[in-house]
Amino acid sequence: MPKNTTKSIKEKSTQSNVTELDELIISVLEDTKGEDILKLNFPKNLGMLFDTFIICSATSHVHANALTENVIRKVREQLKIRPKHVEGETNAEWILIDYFNTVVHVFMKDKRAFYDLENLWDDTAAVIRSNT
Repeated sequence: MPKNTTKSIKEKSTQSNVTELDELIISVLEDTKGEDILKLNFPKNLGMLFDTFIICSATSHVHANALTENVIRKVREQLKIRPKHVEGETNAEWILIDYFNTVVHVFMKDKRAFYDLENLWDDTAAVIRSNT
């Protein structure tokens, strides 16, 4: 029986891996036509359980699930990393993909506007917008 070579990000959580993970996630979201992609980098001195939020909007529930599935698949294939936890796929209004240091939020536009994570954290996090 082949040994499972997929690891969690916790086992590979060097800064270079996190950056590589973040870059891959953003690339997959762009390729899958995610909208208004945003990366929030949190300073270490806040004592957060994560370093980065990556946020994007989807145009439909099907699109939200496609974004999620593509991120999980590509990260697993290219970096051999599985998410710690995924939730929200059933209703696809707000899907969260937890990679320990990086947390991906895929929102329907109305839910993103309602929860407004960008402005909740804008005083503490460095904001980086995708080129798309």
